[in-house]
Amino acid sequence: MRTFTWRRRLVYATVSVLLITLIGVASLALYTGASLPDATEAMATDALVQVDASRWLVFRPLPRPPGSTRLGPPGTPTGFIFYPGGGVDPVAYAPLARAIAGAGHPVIIVPVTLRLAFFDVDAATPVFATFPEIRRWAIGGHSLGGVAASWYARANPDRVSGLILWAAYTDADHSLATATLPVLSISGTRDGNVTPAKIVAARLLLPVPTRYVAIEGGNHNQFGSYRFQANDGTPTISRTEQQRQVVDATVAFLDTLGAP
Repeated sequence: MRTFTWRRRLVYATVSVLLITLIGVASLALYTGASLPDATEAMATDALVQVDASRWLVFRPLPRPPGSTRLGPPGTPTGFIFYPGGGVDPVAYAPLARAIAGAGHPVIIVPVTLRLAFFDVDAATPVFATFPEIRRWAIGGHSLGGVAASWYARANPDRVSGLILWAAYTDADHSLATATLPVLSISGTRDGNVTPAKIVAARLLLPVPTRYVAIEGGNHNQFGSYRFQANDGTPTISRTEQQRQVVDATVAFLDTLGAP
């Protein structure tokens, strides 16, 4: 009886330690990926962009007021489905999504299980039926979200017209080297996680015509507005400037997909 009690206590103690460790790791991930105040502020509807967070984070361009200098993209707008980076609050990408929508392209950020897009690679699928008025879609994401988006694009070439990678690349098992899909890859020269060397090494896995944009002085964390990114490089440009360049390159790419 004593042996059973001792063993049982040992099992309970071991399980408790594992649970505490897992909870601690999860809590740390949620804290470091927590959105910053500017991201929360970007979640409000205004005269240019309607924001809906009831199911996904949806940013829809509104009709332009008289005298607006931006009347929307040429041709028809392309919707953009976005997968967040690993451990990052989806709201952290609201400032960029809002700016892209303000340029005329609807953006849908899809929250994923445990904030890891690997668990929800098919999260984009129900979006298409929910917005039938949007006839053309691009898919993309940041970091691990971009990897999952590349997997989805490879498996669903009939559903997406373009792939946008923010500090991300696909893997050898999901190579897009022979795909005809237009791809945009945006990276930062100061990124300590998805380094410039990794972007170069992964070029063989993407179509030859892929467009590459390297943001001078940009790092991994500033692709969103969240607290902290482990092992990242120190940026030499502001978060605002890096995000402006990311938005400009993304909008230009989306414009080409919808151009007549």
